Amino acid sequence: MRRFFDSQSKIALHKLVKYRRLFLGIILILSLVFLWGVFQLRIDFSFDSFYPRDNESYQYYTEYQKAFFESQNYLIYVAIQNPEGDVFDAGFMREVDSMLRNLSGIEGVDSVLVPTEVPMIRRRGVNYRQQPYLQFDSQEAALKSRDRVLSDSTLIGTFITRDFQYLCGYLQIDPDIFDSQQRDLTSRAVRESLSQATLPHFISGIPYIRTRYVETIGSELAVFVSLAILFITTVLFLVYRTLWGILIPLTAVLLSLVWIVGFMGVSGENVNLINNLIIPLTFVVGTSDVIHLTTKYLSEARNDLSRRMAMERTLREIGFAIFLTSLTTAIGFGSLLISKIPPIRSFGIYAAIGVMITYCITIIVLPNALMRLSHTRFGNPQAIDNLKIWERLLNWFDRFTKTRPRWVLGTLVVIIGLCGWLIPQVPTDTHLIEDIGSTSTIRESMEFFETQSFGLRPFELGIHLRQDSLEVTDRAVLAELDKIQHYLKTQANFGPFLSPASLVKEANFIYYNARPAYRRIPDDQQKIDDYVNLLRSRGGDEIIRQVVSEDGRMTRISSRLPDIGTNAFEEIYAGLEEFYQTECDTSLFYYVPTGHAYLTETNLVYVRQSLLGGLGIAFVVVGIIMGLLFRSWRMLFISMVPNVIPLILTGGIMGIFGITLTASTSLVFVIAFGVAVDDTIHFLTRYRLERRKGADQDEAIRITLHGTGKAMIITSLVLMAGFVMLLASNFGGTFNTGLFTGLTIVFALVSDLFLLPVLLRWIDR
Repeated sequence: MRRFFDSQSKIALHKLVKYRRLFLGIILILSLVFLWGVFQLRIDFSFDSFYPRDNESYQYYTEYQKAFFESQNYLIYVAIQNPEGDVFDAGFMREVDSMLRNLSGIEGVDSVLVPTEVPMIRRRGVNYRQQPYLQFDSQEAALKSRDRVLSDSTLIGTFITRDFQYLCGYLQIDPDIFDSQQRDLTSRAVRESLSQATLPHFISGIPYIRTRYVETIGSELAVFVSLAILFITTVLFLVYRTLWGILIPLTAVLLSLVWIVGFMGVSGENVNLINNLIIPLTFVVGTSDVIHLTTKYLSEARNDLSRRMAMERTLREIGFAIFLTSLTTAIGFGSLLISKIPPIRSFGIYAAIGVMITYCITIIVLPNALMRLSHTRFGNPQAIDNLKIWERLLNWFDRFTKTRPRWVLGTLVVIIGLCGWLIPQVPTDTHLIEDIGSTSTIRESMEFFETQSFGLRPFELGIHLRQDSLEVTDRAVLAELDKIQHYLKTQANFGPFLSPASLVKEANFIYYNARPAYRRIPDDQQKIDDYVNLLRSRGGDEIIRQVVSEDGRMTRISSRLPDIGTNAFEEIYAGLEEFYQTECDTSLFYYVPTGHAYLTETNLVYVRQSLLGGLGIAFVVVGIIMGLLFRSWRMLFISMVPNVIPLILTGGIMGIFGITLTASTSLVFVIAFGVAVDDTIHFLTRYRLERRKGADQDEAIRITLHGTGKAMIITSLVLMAGFVMLLASNFGGTFNTGLFTGLTIVFALVSDLFLLPVLLRWIDR
């Protein structure tokens, strides 16, 4: 493979020079096409695309939605504060009533649940009378409302916050706009309308949160591009200190970015929370390729070689290494194709294609540009690339690894042992709120409803009757459902339940003049049937349809609760299964956990497992390539060890600081391995080249350190700084990706500079 590439490098250089205008013309035309594609790119409004379509839970959920409308998915929550006192103030109630009613006119809002309209139904003789719980005709009426609420607390935690400072309303949006741009227009209109009021308020709910996600992705995309351009310009100025040293590499990297993003737009891909990482990845990978090639070319050109000879030697000695590093990085991203999550697969595909596009642009544009300039016009003697400290620093690495190999290996053993103890301490308990930055207003609103209400997380159980002779409203069925609800209430802070058992209990409570002892399932089946018939006769068919399927064979238990974490939910589901098997009559029905939130939580675990599986595949494939390249099991071992250790170190740090192993932090290991292996390839490729030239082991290591060490250090710092840009993100997952990928790259550099020379002297004899 290596000999083939050496022979082809001369041919490639000849073709690049001879047909340079043709190549540049083709690149220009394609760049215009992809530039058009950039403007076709859209932000993805759908989060449901993260669910694997062949998953049994997802398929069940699609059928469940046909039977029952999961209304909580389509609610925008609004909490309005009375800054002068509690909510039992007639003027405040009147203003809240007006504010919320005004929101009903916004396009996309189907209906508004206003707290001042919540009815209190009471029996009077043979008739039933209803009036609002909250009345604001006068201050006296408002104070009487307090007595009604305190005597029957069904409004507390739903329409009145626990501190009695906020009234809560709920906006039902049109389900058809849930995954469209209109959802965002509706959410913004709600926010704008409320912002014009003088009362403090919080807004949340799944539709609104998704809108804020989309807004944040769009704004961060612009921030990442701006920071990336500023970053690469600064790096190139420090490295070369000339105008051409900035313009030529920057042009190559920007062209790569236009091609990749434009290709996404042309192929119909949208930007989401995952693939927006492709932009900073393109900058850091492209900058790395540019610096390796340019640094080598300038080094050869300073030896009084002609430009053609300098470029020929550059392509021959590191051209293959750049191709190989691009290939292994692409393989790292390509390993994500095993994931069944569409956005993860999409990220893997486009990131892999992007890496290879960057390589092609670099290898075509850069040599053509460099050979038209004198090396003195490209590199300034005062630039970082020419500092005299490099020789002393690289000599120190050579002496240290030669004279103190046991110190290096001993330190390594201690660190690996410590990390081996720390990695099992990495928490796996994930929360839906974790991906949102701690200073974000989205998180602030979510935490408000977590503490002052019953939270935002929907809870759904599908209940299926086992016997054809049974009906959902049979007392035996209702009693078992009530037992399950009572059990769940003891496990977490569940909100009010929506189920046939809850409806019948409430009807019995009303029938017996609101006496708390009668909020239970009646003993008499006839009484239950009378309640159901009465509800139907008074126009309650819509309420019944919410809890009984059309065929009468299925019902539900629906509620909401705070985001208590995946571990706590797993315990709830495990405990529920045990309770069902031991305390319930399992011959009556079986249940299936479902709902949007349930799918999201199970998906987080699934994504984490698939990413780690992809990392394993990347290890195997890259190992095979390294084995074929060097044709030596010793060299295979040497090439892989320095790239495993940084991942272990990163895992240990996550254990120290208790960083949860989420989908985002799992993605760190895949990205970091694909990028960090580059320096190892550059080092070992140069080392084998020097050995073939006849250098002994020590001399080959010394020449390699001096020939590639400078570029390795510069490019690793560039890569690290590039990922540090992601710390500007408001998404916790993106922030952690940038932080831990940057750390892993630094660990990989240290591992390569210290460990590779020691391993080569020890093993490659």
